[in-house]
Amino acid sequence: MNIPKQTPEIFSILSKGNFISSNGSKGKLFDVINYEDNFLILKEFFSHTGYYLEKGHNYYYFSQQEETNTLMEKKLEQFAYYIDVMDFFSSMDTKPAVGTRYRVTQIAEECYANERLKQKLFALSRREKMTDKVTEIANDLTTGGFFEQEDEDTYKVMDAIHYLEQVISLITIEDDGEQTNP
Repeated sequence: MNIPKQTPEIFSILSKGNFISSNGSKGKLFDVINYEDNFLILKEFFSHTGYYLEKGHNYYYFSQQEETNTLMEKKLEQFAYYIDVMDFFSSMDTKPAVGTRYRVTQIAEECYANERLKQKLFALSRREKMTDKVTEIANDLTTGGFFEQEDEDTYKVMDAIHYLEQVISLITIEDDGEQTNP
């Protein structure tokens, strides 16, 4: 099997739960995985490590078939947080679409002007200053691979945001059957 020379770097990124998106600074790694038969070669190679290389809409990530209950619980807690964060960004004037750029100061200003957004932001972060709250959330999304920091004040939405959108769209809340009378 002739694996790409970038395989250790790809493994290092993906094994930490991060994504490799086509529109990020790791775009060259995306191209390596996407090149000819590399995806199939790497998928086979990584399967021997317990990781499964998965392809989304212009991004790659690892999945694992068997995870401990503790790890699954941690992931569910993290995802509950991401749902709240996506709700926050989806309530803004500019929705979180691939390639969208957010400035921390711009988001803070919008929160000052919109009480509903401000309340959502306060529920997500315990920081004191509004800009610190926004920075904390943007950094969390950057750590997860959904945003990428371009400069001190600007973050860009990565292709991996589709992963969050896809999982959120799969969530259905069943009616518990109780009916309320008006």
